[in-house]
Amino acid sequence: MFRHPDHRLLLVSVAASQVGLQVAYFSLAIIAVVVLDFSEAQIGFLNALDQIALVMFGLLVGAWVDRMRRKPIIVVSESIRALVLLSIPVAWMLDALTAWHLYAVMFLLGLASVFFDVAQASYIPMLIDNDGLTGANSRLQGIRSASDTGGPLAAGPLVSLLSAPIAVAVAVVSFAVSAFSFSRIRFQEKDPVRNGKPDLRAEIAQGVKFILSEPIIRTVAFASAWCNLSVGAFQAMLVVFLIREGGQSSTVVGLVLAGSGVGGILGAMLVGKISAKAGLGPTALVSLAISGPGMAVVAMAGPGWGVVPAIAGQIVYVAAIVIFNVNVISYRQAITPDPIQGRVNATQRVVSWGSMAVGSILGGLGGEAFGSRTVLYIAAAMLFAGCLVLLKTPIRTLKELPEEGTGLVEVK
Repeated sequence: MFRHPDHRLLLVSVAASQVGLQVAYFSLAIIAVVVLDFSEAQIGFLNALDQIALVMFGLLVGAWVDRMRRKPIIVVSESIRALVLLSIPVAWMLDALTAWHLYAVMFLLGLASVFFDVAQASYIPMLIDNDGLTGANSRLQGIRSASDTGGPLAAGPLVSLLSAPIAVAVAVVSFAVSAFSFSRIRFQEKDPVRNGKPDLRAEIAQGVKFILSEPIIRTVAFASAWCNLSVGAFQAMLVVFLIREGGQSSTVVGLVLAGSGVGGILGAMLVGKISAKAGLGPTALVSLAISGPGMAVVAMAGPGWGVVPAIAGQIVYVAAIVIFNVNVISYRQAITPDPIQGRVNATQRVVSWGSMAVGSILGGLGGEAFGSRTVLYIAAAMLFAGCLVLLKTPIRTLKELPEEGTGLVEVK
């Protein structure tokens, strides 16, 4: 994959974009907890706004993306994310940074991310053949995970040295680099076929019907909705837990969050080998079962060296989730026809991220009522339970990616 110029540019874009996201989300969380002194409920709502944008507009964006070329959408989305984040240091220098400004930035960042994520997920299967799709997704996940490591590791000291609002400027530069790199890809997309006047309702329904009609994708969608309730609650309370109950500094919090990047790299390295031996479906199931206990270990963290369990738990939890995601995403991309990739990807995201938004809000409310550590334990138990939904489904027999439209290849 690294030998093709377009693929290298894609990897650079993905890496820069992920670093930007990690620095942005980390800095916004520190601003909320330390600078503006948000309550747990406010932090839960702030985290939810990122996903609420997807729930509100995801299906419309999916239909729209399928009627346009994907590359311009990706470049413009990255540029918008950079401009939105630039308002944070500007407002801070003018002493005008408020809670409502932070809410607006998170929502607009989420809205731009809807366009970016749907368009990129639909673009990759066009750029890369099905035979190389799983390998490409694992490499891209490895790049994302390396960025997930570098982002928080850089963001922690940056926040300490420059303050969180100024550290956001690093994310602005990262998104600009991503937009430029993607704009240099030479692959020429074909213009989508437009049949008469757009019928958004009917087009959106096609994506929904495809997911509901395919047994593995349908079951994974429902299981993901349940699991993302727990992930939303966990992510909403993690920084709060580490700072307020764990007594850790922003630098140490960045180190813990970097553990997710290490886990992601580990998962990306292992997914191909394990899936080839055990089968794509069984590997996905086992990895999802491991992710919950990994999350529970994070909740055992305490002051000082007590942060070690948090780092170890993050590595295990994220490595397992990455293996699960790479396999199920590759399957969905492989069997989905190109003309409806945008709608199918958007529908899946609305289901998954919508539940994550609900989880963020519930996690914030639970944090105020029971404490952030208790929320982390509850989230871990819910995540483990998610694998039980998939045990009696066709995914347990899925050995490898089928050809487009051919259905399952079962273990014999």
